Amino acid sequence: MIYIKKLLHLLKKNKYIYIFLGIILIICGIFIFNNKAINQETITVHIGDFINEVSVSGKVIPSESVDLGFYQGGRISSVRAKVGDHVYGGQILASVENGDLQADLKQKEAALLSEQAKLKSLEAGTRPEQIAVTESSVVSAQTSFDQAKQTLINYISDSYTKADDAIKNKIDQFFQNPLTNNPTIIISTNDSDLISRVNMGRSSIGKMLDLWQKSISQINPETNIDKSISDSENNLNQLKLFLAEISTITNNTNSTYSGVPIPSLWKSDTSVARLSIDTAISSMSSAITSYKNAQTDLVVKQNNLKLQQAGATQEDIQAQVAQVQVAEANVASAQATLAKTLVLAPFDGEITKMDAKVGEIASPNTSLISMMGAGTFQIESFVPEVNIAQIKLGNEAKITLDAYGSSVSFLSKVVSIDPAETIRDGISTYKIKLQFSNKDDRIKSGMTANVSITIFNKPNVIVVPGGVVFDRNGKKFIQVKINEKLLDREVITGSVSSLGQIEIISGLSDGDVVILNPQVK
Repeated sequence: MIYIKKLLHLLKKNKYIYIFLGIILIICGIFIFNNKAINQETITVHIGDFINEVSVSGKVIPSESVDLGFYQGGRISSVRAKVGDHVYGGQILASVENGDLQADLKQKEAALLSEQAKLKSLEAGTRPEQIAVTESSVVSAQTSFDQAKQTLINYISDSYTKADDAIKNKIDQFFQNPLTNNPTIIISTNDSDLISRVNMGRSSIGKMLDLWQKSISQINPETNIDKSISDSENNLNQLKLFLAEISTITNNTNSTYSGVPIPSLWKSDTSVARLSIDTAISSMSSAITSYKNAQTDLVVKQNNLKLQQAGATQEDIQAQVAQVQVAEANVASAQATLAKTLVLAPFDGEITKMDAKVGEIASPNTSLISMMGAGTFQIESFVPEVNIAQIKLGNEAKITLDAYGSSVSFLSKVVSIDPAETIRDGISTYKIKLQFSNKDDRIKSGMTANVSITIFNKPNVIVVPGGVVFDRNGKKFIQVKINEKLLDREVITGSVSSLGQIEIISGLSDGDVVILNPQVK
């Protein structure tokens, strides 16, 4: 107390002590403020995997059956199993029409082989003997292409001849004024709409034949015939549809001509005309395939010759490596697209329902096939509405069972998603089923399962907690610590996980120190 009284007495006598104490207080404040900034909580970011998962609970159920359908709709072209058949995982059960996709895949596989061959040739180097051989192959390929092109031109011309003959010598006998703008079929039938369509069709066919004849007269081996090919295919298909409707009329038992049944010769003539057009379509298709194959072969060999003549640099090799990778990606994409037209057995089992029938139209995600598992189990889970949009068929998942604890995990994937909601405790949920990837005797029916469904897995990215990102003037920033200083750094964000983690596309680097509770000004 004595010391305090002396200090107060001293302060009254000397005003400079006030100033001194004020300076001390300011220095202490700065020290405390800086120390607070220095003690900010931080994390050091690193490049790694960004995995987004949806976690739900479920129950193990017997794999009594699974309903399967087509991912992509279309006309069913094949059914390869029947009720009672034992099938194996990955086996094709049914498919929709996919000839164009198969052709596309083969073309991309051929392109990949071509790109791989180019790369191998570049890496090995080119000898004069090889160049001579390649030059010879180019000459041969050019000859084959010219022959295939001329053959195709001949088939285009022949197709027109067959079409003209089929219409004018076989079908026009059924029409009055067939060569005018108002042809009228002389056969009577009880389908007035059909009569109207064939009358209009004959008029369109006449105009089409005139244009077709004119375009054929301008074709020669030096011209680009791609448009002629397309026009010819369209013309033949138009004729095929027209003749199908004529056949419907001539084969109708109620059709008459002047009040009496139509002559059997007319039916025969219609059949002959249709057969002629079908033959022309088949011949054209084969000729087009040969032409395109010859064209592809010629381009490949010409490109090979150019590469050999130019010689390879390291840059050329690196560029060709990239081309191979592009071709590989194209093949993978084509395979994925083709797979959407197939129904595959997700596991070994027995077919219990087969409603898929060849020729019928299948709708996407409609159950047509059911199968019972061969000793494996499934997990039934109900996903909240907020998460169901993220989950797709085929998503992989990690399963833990309460009976064995979190250290024991099992692999599975999503095999079905109910299109309609299920109300549970007043909340809309969607039932999904997951199939265990492997049979395991430890798995028992009724066990409680914890399911982590992988939505995406991005490798080699930087991820931060959502709370460290803040907005300013429409841009996103993160506060980083550099040499004990806090700096606001603009970033570009990407995907967001269900737990709120955010992908940083640009703005941060591996090893940056990020402030967890940024001081936003």
